Amino acid sequence: MTKNIKTTCLITNFNYKHYVGEAIESALSQTHPFDEIIVVDDASTDGSSVILQEHYAQNSNVKIIIHEHNQGELAATTTGFLQSTGDLIFFLDSDDLYHSRYLEIALNIYRENPACGFLFCKLGTFRYTKDSYQAPSQSQISQYKNYIQDRGYSLILTIEEHMFVGSPTSGNSIQRKYLSEILPCNSIGGYRIYADNCIVLGSSILGARKLYLDIPLIGYRQHNKNESNNIFYLDRFRYYQNQVTTIRLIKSLSQKMNLDIAQISRLVPYEFKTIDYPTWELFIIYLKIMLRNPSSIPFTPALGASKLYGLGMMLKHMLTRRKSSNL
Repeated sequence: MTKNIKTTCLITNFNYKHYVGEAIESALSQTHPFDEIIVVDDASTDGSSVILQEHYAQNSNVKIIIHEHNQGELAATTTGFLQSTGDLIFFLDSDDLYHSRYLEIALNIYRENPACGFLFCKLGTFRYTKDSYQAPSQSQISQYKNYIQDRGYSLILTIEEHMFVGSPTSGNSIQRKYLSEILPCNSIGGYRIYADNCIVLGSSILGARKLYLDIPLIGYRQHNKNESNNIFYLDRFRYYQNQVTTIRLIKSLSQKMNLDIAQISRLVPYEFKTIDYPTWELFIIYLKIMLRNPSSIPFTPALGASKLYGLGMMLKHMLTRRKSSNL
C-alpha cells in the first residue's frame, strides 16, 4: 500500500451505553489519529443514542448514525462501511478498547508488508472496568516486529474446515478492496450472522493474505451481556442457524470467485507453505484435507500427480520452519 493510507474506525453499538463512550475515546486517543470514526447505533433502547448525540455529534472526526429499527450487527457494520471512505477499515465493538498505539503500529505493519490484506491482533481480556486491562509492555511495543506472524492464505482451510483465521471483531482490520467484495452480504437471506464471521471467512475466500500481531493491543471486555460468556453457544437454535448461514456464505462467495473446488483442493500443500511456522495441529488438518479428497493430488511436471509428494512438501516446510524458529 502507498504511504498515504486513509483509515476508518467502525464502531457498532447496541445497548452498551455504559461502555460505548470508552470505546470511542480509545479510538480518539490514538497516537496516529484515525481519518474518520463512524459509530452506528443499532436502535438501542438503553439511551445510547442520546449519549452519542450529546457527547460526539459535534466532533468533526466522529460520524454518528442511528438505525430506526434493530437490524443486527452485520447490518450495522454494513451501514457504517457504506458511509466510510478509508483504505483500511478497523473494527471496534462498543464494549472494547484500543491501546493508544494500536493504529500507529498497525499502519506500520501494512506499510512494511504491502501484500497484507488483513491484519488481526491478539486481544487482552479484562473484566468489566478498563483499569483491569493488561496493556502490553513498552518492550513488546518497541519490538513489535518480532511478534508478527505471516499466516499466509487460508482459502482451503475456510472452504474445507470453516476455519476462523482472525480475531473477534475488535482485533481485525482489512483493506477496503476485500471488504467491498463482502459487504453488503446479500447471500444469507433473513438470517443473521456475526460480522466477524462474515468478514473473517469472506476475506479468506477472497484471497487476502493474513498477518497476525501477537501483542494484546486490544482490550476485550468480558461482562454479563456479551458473547464471551458463551450465551450464544448455549442456545442450540441460534447455533444451528449460524452454522447454516455460514455454509450459505461460504458457498455464495466461492461461486462469486468462480472457484473450482476440485482444482483448488490440489493446492493444499502449496497453501500450507504460505504459513510461517505452522503448528503440528495445522499440519494434521491440512493432511486430512488432502487425504480425504480424491481430487486433492498436487501436480508437478517432474513427478506427475502424487499425494505422497504433497505430504513430502508439507513435512519439509514444517521441519524447516520449526528449525529456523528455534535458532
